[in-house]
Amino acid sequence: MNIKDLYNPHIIKRGRIGLTKPFAFFLAVIILVTGIIGTLVFVVPMIGTRLSGRNYYILTLGTSTNLVVAEGLSQRVKNGGGGGFIINDGIFHVSAAAYLDRGSAETVAGRMDGFETGIFIVNIPRVRVREFNNRADNRALMELLVFPIDLIDFVIYQNSRLDTGETSDSAVTYLLANRAGAIRDNIVRLENLMYQHYDNQFLINILEFYLRFLYDFYYMVSITSGDGLLTHRLKYFVVKYILEYNGLILR
Repeated sequence: MNIKDLYNPHIIKRGRIGLTKPFAFFLAVIILVTGIIGTLVFVVPMIGTRLSGRNYYILTLGTSTNLVVAEGLSQRVKNGGGGGFIINDGIFHVSAAAYLDRGSAETVAGRMDGFETGIFIVNIPRVRVREFNNRADNRALMELLVFPIDLIDFVIYQNSRLDTGETSDSAVTYLLANRAGAIRDNIVRLENLMYQHYDNQFLINILEFYLRFLYDFYYMVSITSGDGLLTHRLKYFVVKYILEYNGLILR
């Protein structure tokens, strides 16, 4: 029986357990209050207005204070199938790939002979959306914020299968191409939100992010598979957009 069933006036009114009217009224009030508290505790956190925090563990294969040196190392990493995206936080870190847990990153790092390995951790903070007074708009915005992270996780998973030989370039390209439509749909949803909140800078930032995300995603999956570079493109894309997404949330 759920909370709605418990606070049912027809059930309370029947009084088949021998309750007096004052006690029945008191019981009804207790049930009502309990129902409200239960709704606040159990339903509100589930309405889709929160983004759970998480870490990404990016394996790096060298650092340098010199961009030219980093670019040379990046090309070497790309030639070996790594992403090669250069992270700049005052020092240039050349990335190989991103992982969902530290253990996986450390395992791969242990097999990288001839490189100075490191793990660059990106924390996506826990976020609760309170951008608008309208709960439905907040829920819609939260879904739009969660989607890129879910897609990034999906790309990481598919790339790991690609690296272990569990699947092929063409199979992964097909799976990813099917997700492109969802990105376009979310851009339409964003535009609809912007019609209602046209002066909201956060929405403008998200839309710009989505447009770049869609463009690069299309580029990644539209190139003819079989050239042996898909795994590199996936790794590059993931690291780039983990960092961009984090910047968007922290802005």
